Amino acid sequence: MNTEMSVRFGIITDIHNNVTALEAVISKLKQMDCDRIICCGDIIGIGPWPEETVRFMMGIPGLTAVRGNHEKYLLEGMPDVYPNEEGMDYPEMEHHRWEHGLLSEASVSFLRSLPYRVDFDCCSVRISVMHWGMDGDGKFAHHDRYTTEEDLRKVFAGVDSDVILFGHSHRRNICRGDRLYVNAGSLGCPGRDRNSARAAVLTIENGKAEVEPLDVEYDARSVVSLIDRLGYPDSDTIRKVFYGL
Repeated sequence: MNTEMSVRFGIITDIHNNVTALEAVISKLKQMDCDRIICCGDIIGIGPWPEETVRFMMGIPGLTAVRGNHEKYLLEGMPDVYPNEEGMDYPEMEHHRWEHGLLSEASVSFLRSLPYRVDFDCCSVRISVMHWGMDGDGKFAHHDRYTTEEDLRKVFAGVDSDVILFGHSHRRNICRGDRLYVNAGSLGCPGRDRNSARAAVLTIENGKAEVEPLDVEYDARSVVSLIDRLGYPDSDTIRKVFYGL
């Protein structure tokens, strides 16, 4: 990907249709002279700007990105009855249908081009990018509060890399053991952090990897105000659970 002895990657994940937070983070990462942007999935879902968010992502030069479970719902289908394995209720199903209907053919094509996993070498460091661990049937593994090295080793069993970049849980989790695990935390769903968009900077230099968490302030209330004005399916739950407002 880059043969230089030192490379800086901006790490983002779980953007969830929040183009306002995305613009703020990408601007900051540019100021920090990041060479590339890596996204660990869930570009869509939850927030009010599906098309605008995907279009912005399409314009990021040299982007490396993978699919998350929300892209999977769009491209491979989702439950239509309750109960189901995803734990998805009817209002959530309606929400996904709403946002899927707003995506252009170009945006869907872009999301379809994304793989579930990307592996590459940089400065003698092996890096794997994925949204979350997957089982043998191509399903994302059951999600729980996996936070320790032992937990993560089980989730990503069979991934033999020095650095594993992931998302899905929305909680920041940086864990160093026999390898470096990095979940930068959800960029687009601040939760209790309110006005904070999360990201991270991964620096690879002389065969070593270091990570710096990054929090970028933005006006999350303006996003919630738009959610309220649009009143799209499941928006009351979304604003409370994912925006803490």
